[in-house]
Amino acid sequence: MAVELSGAGHHPASGSHTEFRIPLGLSDYWVDLTGAPLDLVAEPATVVRVRARDLREAQLRREAVRARVADEGRNPDSVTVLLDLEVLLADDHRSARRELARLDASLARPRVPDSISYVGTAPGLSGLIADIGAAGVADGVTLLPLVLPRVLDRVVDDVLPDLHERGLTRPSEILGEVLSRFGLSTDRAVLAS
Repeated sequence: MAVELSGAGHHPASGSHTEFRIPLGLSDYWVDLTGAPLDLVAEPATVVRVRARDLREAQLRREAVRARVADEGRNPDSVTVLLDLEVLLADDHRSARRELARLDASLARPRVPDSISYVGTAPGLSGLIADIGAAGVADGVTLLPLVLPRVLDRVVDDVLPDLHERGLTRPSEILGEVLSRFGLSTDRAVLAS
């Protein structure tokens, strides 16, 4: 599982709803949140990110990537397919939906998500990520927080520990170091384990 940090978040109106900004020159910064070794610059590619409108389309895209890799004479298991997942988290579903509506109201025309979007709670996101892996929809996800830093805080505080307890991920040993580059701190116990 990874996260892509961008500006004040991936929603076009996020800048008007938070003071937080990714430092200049570091926009669209990709951070591995788990201990899985993912090489983004390997040749041939060992990590492929996909965007999809729904889970079925994501699964078809994963199958197409794996078929292409096999056609190249490589082992399809040598490639990790990550599904981009737009995320907005709150204490409850209603609050998350209200926040998204407030963000969307700032726009001149309705926003169309770039990929699958999850708006809800941290436990719901944990369940979705687990289901994506179990159903073979993707090998993992790249989270695109719609608003920073609140969504990232919930991912680190609530989603990662839940996935760790389920045995699905192992937190990255350098996560605290990476987040500190953005003025974010973490002293979560699970991240040290």
